[in-house]
Amino acid sequence: MGRGYDSNCYLIVDEKTVLIDTGTGATDSLRERLKPWAGEIDLIINTHAHFDHVGGNRLFDAEVAIHVDDASEMESGRLYGTSELFGESASSKADVLLREGDVIETGELSLEVVHTPGHTPGSVCLVSSRGHLFSGDTLFSGGSFGRTDLPGGNTEELLMSLERLKNTRFEYLMPGHMDCVKEGMKHLEAALELLRRSL
Repeated sequence: MGRGYDSNCYLIVDEKTVLIDTGTGATDSLRERLKPWAGEIDLIINTHAHFDHVGGNRLFDAEVAIHVDDASEMESGRLYGTSELFGESASSKADVLLREGDVIETGELSLEVVHTPGHTPGSVCLVSSRGHLFSGDTLFSGGSFGRTDLPGGNTEELLMSLERLKNTRFEYLMPGHMDCVKEGMKHLEAALELLRRSL
């Protein structure tokens, strides 16, 4: 779970070791918790280019994957204005450009990329072959979702992205912030109802 402003970060230890999001990188807590695997991380997958999800990329010597639509924002360090919000800059080179339908194999597990714009143009969710939805800031537990008022955000696109997630199969919701929960589809339905009412 993330601490302070850090996003949640998820470590998959398989034939390939994958870290999903890296927090702000502003504290040593993530590096300390990942110390046993820090030198073995093969790939970082960033769900989107906001500082609280990519700032910690610099702590690890690994390839970085992000959706093609967020890559330039990450490489520039602008991060849709979130660098200014945190008073720090963080840029990362995109080694792997993700697109809708890409599948990342870690060994026994696979992660399918679902492009879910709205929070940022290149936001993605990852659907695992074991029924986990790593949702970044597209969907949170409790029926909430990421903000759309920052540069690059779009409420109508977020609604369409949430609608698309109804076509995916997942049991466990692993969000970018807040708690991980079972019965993730119920949280998705609650988020859709809330967002529809707000439009």
